[in-house]
Amino acid sequence: MQMAQETSARTTSFRPRLADFIFIAVLFNALASGAQMLSIDSDLGRHLTLGNYILDNRIVPTRDLVSHTLSNHPRPPYEWLSQTLFALANRLLGLDGVILLTAVIIAATFTLIFQFANRRSKSPVFAFLITLLAAGASSFHWLPRPHIITFMFLAIWIENLEQLKRGKPIRVFVFPLTMLFWANLHGGFIFGILAWFAYAAGWLWERWQGKANNQTGMALLGTGLLSLPATITTPDLWRNWEAVLNNRSAFILNRTAETMPPDLTDPAILPFTVLLALSILFFLVNRKTLSASHFFLIAGLGGLSLWMARSIPLFAIACAPILSESGGSALLRLNAWSKIEERFREFGKQSLWPVIPLIAVLCTVGYLANRNFNERRSVFAFNPRVFPVQALDWLEDNPQPGNMFNEFNWGGYILYRTWPGQLVFLDSQSDFYGEPLMRDYDQIMTARGDWEDLLGKYQVDWAIIPTHSPFAIEISGDPGWETLYEDETATIIHKSQSSFP
Repeated sequence: MQMAQETSARTTSFRPRLADFIFIAVLFNALASGAQMLSIDSDLGRHLTLGNYILDNRIVPTRDLVSHTLSNHPRPPYEWLSQTLFALANRLLGLDGVILLTAVIIAATFTLIFQFANRRSKSPVFAFLITLLAAGASSFHWLPRPHIITFMFLAIWIENLEQLKRGKPIRVFVFPLTMLFWANLHGGFIFGILAWFAYAAGWLWERWQGKANNQTGMALLGTGLLSLPATITTPDLWRNWEAVLNNRSAFILNRTAETMPPDLTDPAILPFTVLLALSILFFLVNRKTLSASHFFLIAGLGGLSLWMARSIPLFAIACAPILSESGGSALLRLNAWSKIEERFREFGKQSLWPVIPLIAVLCTVGYLANRNFNERRSVFAFNPRVFPVQALDWLEDNPQPGNMFNEFNWGGYILYRTWPGQLVFLDSQSDFYGEPLMRDYDQIMTARGDWEDLLGKYQVDWAIIPTHSPFAIEISGDPGWETLYEDETATIIHKSQSSFP
């Protein structure tokens, strides 16, 4: 009898669960988006460059190593641990390894979110649907960059805050340890602090109304006091805070798509719009029992999302478990929906071992390894129609001396291909370079005003720029510059010998 029960338990643990379907769906959607991920920006190139430097030298740099415009200026390494992870994945399987790591992190994040949502709501079907909607809302910002690690850490952080709020025992070291890793992985750790403020504000409001106890307040206070020192336990101490909070330039923010307000008519933003509408609807339905902490959290992240599109994934992650609970409780009052949930309740349970997700990942690793090591070709690569792939092939055989000027969004890719032999004018981390340099860059690229004098100011000797840019068109007939290479994507120009003193 006991052996039969053990066999039954093992069989049940291997049965596909809704969480497994979430993992598989998100994993392969992310993998299918891999080519697009590598076509949006070249930040990954800078992360790989710095990650390789850290691995090779066992040093975390705190000053700029990659540009000639701000060489040796303080540059807080608040993503150094993520950069190291990406560099390791790249060394194992090239860009295929980086995309796989990205996809696994995203899939694991939404699998956890489903489990949190289901645990709170006891409505596996509704939690499943809301989790898929949240994944869809975040998908426009699925990129091979350190911010995806904030997805996972924010989900875990908020769930721990929720359990603390409900009086569940949480070990005292969990919050500072989580924050210690988070603060060294990505600057999004600040959203963990904001989430803590939302829960603390919610407790204060409910305590004023006589609905909360002092024990919860003391637990939240202790959590904050222990976690804040962890945010500055980094190679550059408190300067990661300075780096995260320093980007306040409207000029820069309004020239980066992810830091601009979302276009609610864009189909890619539709899942967010639906999620936002459902949140408002179910909050109204449950207004009498609504948690103040949930209101402050969702209202805050919702407002940030309407201000900056890049906050949408964070809103979706925070929203899914809360919406599953409030919406699920409302739907369970309907007899027909309650019967549907009951039928799927067994499938909503967590597997004893993540066997199916593990098999999926191992099969993907095997396929990518075969492509890389046996067939000698990768699945994913930088798009030559977006980045100067062929121009960099030429440049590797014909390196140019002197200071370079480059297109803003190509900086990371150029570093990926040429560093340390070549320093860029700038890369796409615009907040580091600041508004004055970004204004000068913009003036040169658009060939406006005294753009030629600015080239002299920065002692630019050669440039790699989009072939059809105003700069390239304007300078094409200038006898002081010589075109060395040109294709449909990029043009490489150099000062002619006659222009040198």
